[in-house]
Formats: sequence, C-alpha cells, structure tokens
Amino acid sequence: MSDNNFTKEYLTAFGKSLKNIRIHSAQKSLRLFAYEADIPCATLSRLENGSRIANIITLKKFAAALNWSVSSLLSEIEKDIPDNIKNSEL
Repeated sequence: MSDNNFTKEYLTAFGKSLKNIRIHSAQKSLRLFAYEADIPCATLSRLENGSRIANIITLKKFAAALNWSVSSLLSEIEKDIPDNIKNSEL
C-alpha cells in the first residue's frame, strides 16, 4: 500500500472512530460537542470525515471533554480501527 493510500485510509478510520466515540460516549451533536470542547466545529467535522490530521492540542481538548486522558482516547480509537489498516506497513 502506498503512503498516500495508507494515510487516507487511516485518517478515514481514525475519524470514523472519533465520531463513534463522540456519539456513544458524549451523546452530543458535533456542534454542541465542539462548542463545549472549544474545538472549532469545522475542525471537528474535518477530523471526523478523515480530511484533517489531528494535532495533540485538539486531541487533548477532545479527551478532556470526555474526562479522559489522551492515551485513553487513542487506545479507544485504535481498538476501532480495522486490523488491515492498523497493521499496514508504510
């Protein structure tokens, strides 16, 4: 798999997982969650759609809104990413 395809697939899976966490753990709309987490709505939308790479500050804000650590958030995201994507080599 090429670097570009891997990146696209991983970002898509990462975003889908982030969205699932927001919906199931926070049980809030994108707009409300973004507002409460102090994340621009467009940024959160792009992350969830896999068109933007998350930075550590945004992940920290996302995790804090759930009262989670960043490492807990990343662990939950990784659990949700399919093995064929997670285990792909660059």
